[in-house]
Amino acid sequence: MEVRLLGGAGADFAGLDGLGGAAKQYGRNAERWLGKGFVRPEGCFVFEEDGGGLVGGVCFAAGLPTELEIMDFALTEPTRPDGPALLSEGIRLAGRPEARMVSYNLYDDGPTFSDIRRLFLAAGFAAAQEKKSYTYEKETPPPVMEGLAFKSVAQTGEALFLETVQRVTVGTLDSLMAADAAALGADEAARIYVDGLKTLHYDSDWWRLAYQGDDLVGLIVPQRLGDTVGAINYIGVLPERRGRGHVNALLAEGTRVLTEHGVKKIYADIDTANEPMARALEGMGYVFQTAEVVLVRGV
Repeated sequence: MEVRLLGGAGADFAGLDGLGGAAKQYGRNAERWLGKGFVRPEGCFVFEEDGGGLVGGVCFAAGLPTELEIMDFALTEPTRPDGPALLSEGIRLAGRPEARMVSYNLYDDGPTFSDIRRLFLAAGFAAAQEKKSYTYEKETPPPVMEGLAFKSVAQTGEALFLETVQRVTVGTLDSLMAADAAALGADEAARIYVDGLKTLHYDSDWWRLAYQGDDLVGLIVPQRLGDTVGAINYIGVLPERRGRGHVNALLAEGTRVLTEHGVKKIYADIDTANEPMARALEGMGYVFQTAEVVLVRGV
C-alpha cells in the first residue's frame, strides 16, 4: 500500500469516481477545492494498493502554518487494519516544520461514522469537542431585528475586530475556544482563530461588529464556502451584554448578508453545550442536521 500525491491529470479523479461512495465524494470534493484554492496540490493524497487500485485518500486545507486541518478523508473499508497507518502517513507527508497540530471535523452523516471515529482514535487522535450542525435553506432571510446597528470591519479596522474576538471569548460556551484561550492566552488564541477564519473566506464588508447606540455589543462572521454555500462561522456577544437577546439580531444580520449574496445553504456548527445558541438558531429557522466531533492530535 502506498500513500502518494493525488495526480492532477484526471486519472486519479476518474479512479476515485469509479469506487463510488465516500471515495467518489472525496475525489469530487478535492477536485472542486483545488479549483477554489481551498486546498493545494501538495496537500492532497490518495491511498493506492500495490496493484495500482485506489482505496481512498486524505486532503488538507491550505490554512494556517501551525495547524494541519483535514478537509476530507475517505477509505473504501474504514475497518481495514492498515487504516490508521495510512492516515498517519498522509499526515507525515503533509507535515510542515512549523505545524504543531492536526484536526478533523467528522460529521455523523453516514453509516461509517463510528468506524472512522475509531480509526482516528487508533491513529492517536482524541475527541476534543462534540458539536451540533444546523443549516438554513430558506429562500429569504429572517426579518431585520431592531435595536442594533452594524459596522463592517472595512469601517472599524481589523484591530478593533480582533480585540472584540478576544473579549467575547471570555466565558464562551465553545469548549475548544475556551481551551485554546487557556493554553495560549486570550490575545494569541484570538489572533490564531481570526487568521484561520481568513483562510476560508475574508470579505471585510461582510464581517460585522454590532452596536447599541455607541456601545459595542458583539460580532458576527458570515463566510462563503462555495458559490451557493456559506456558514455562520463565528458569533459572539460581550460578557456584560449577554442575556439581552442580542444573539438573535447578530444571527439575523449574518444570515441576511449571506442570503443577499446568493448563498442558498448556510451552515452553523455549535458546541453541544451551547444551548442558548441552539435556541437562537432554531428560532431563526435553522434546522438541526447532524452531530459532529472535532478530532485532534499533535503532529
